[in-house]
Amino acid sequence: MEDPCDLLGRVLAFADTREQIVAVTQTGSRARSYGGDAFSDLDVELIGPGTAELVGNDEWPETIADVLVSLHLANQGPDDPDWPTCLVVFAGGRKVDFTLAGTARIEAMKHEGLDTLYQRGYLVHRDKTGITNGLAAATMAPPDKPAPTAGEFEANQREFWFEATQVPIYLARGDLWPAASRQSDMRTLLLTMLEWNTVTRCQGTIDTWYHGHHLEEWLPEHHHTRIAATYAHYEAADALRALHATIELYSDVVAETAKLVSLPVLNLQAKVLRHINAVISRDNTVHD
Repeated sequence: MEDPCDLLGRVLAFADTREQIVAVTQTGSRARSYGGDAFSDLDVELIGPGTAELVGNDEWPETIADVLVSLHLANQGPDDPDWPTCLVVFAGGRKVDFTLAGTARIEAMKHEGLDTLYQRGYLVHRDKTGITNGLAAATMAPPDKPAPTAGEFEANQREFWFEATQVPIYLARGDLWPAASRQSDMRTLLLTMLEWNTVTRCQGTIDTWYHGHHLEEWLPEHHHTRIAATYAHYEAADALRALHATIELYSDVVAETAKLVSLPVLNLQAKVLRHINAVISRDNTVHD
């Protein structure tokens, strides 16, 4: 795997050859006090009017180092970054996430304050025009994640229990792939509930990261030790066991979180469990 310092040097050398790339910044774990680990990628922002010609172009990463595979993202979704990105895994296996931004990205933060990404830590490696002068210092604080609204809390529960009603049907059919897909959706909803639980319990002082990263660092042990049981082998009986484990953990976390945020728990667990038992009882091939 490429040495991160050497690879960053290659990126900066590339930027130095491009007059229209006026600044290079770095975010992510390697720009924070955490520093990342041996496998951590690099999060690099190339900034300037010249970045537009890099969008969707496979040639320029090859001038930095040999490329294994790259992926260009337009980032048009509501939760996506404001600028196109190019994700590159170089030949040795090190990934670099390139943000290809115009100067408006920096100017906006100078006037409106750092976004949540920069607030967690950033480094300026190149600034040819002084554009980053005036950027506020990062607080390194976890991004503000508010407690759920009543609507969000209810919607999470409704979707979880809906998905739970569909898993046994697929299992009874022997249709394991969609059953596993539904269980994955349930774990995503569980993760959101776990994040709400941690944020409210710790009053925002603990970083819950994103997509379950570093789960063992921020999740209480009495929850973390139960996560493994929510995963199953590609086999109906084990999937049913994992379904019950997921339901039990989710129900406990919802009850805890509801007390913390003073919101109601939907009375659906017993009803859904009766449905699951009724479906499975009709099929003798699935046993918990």
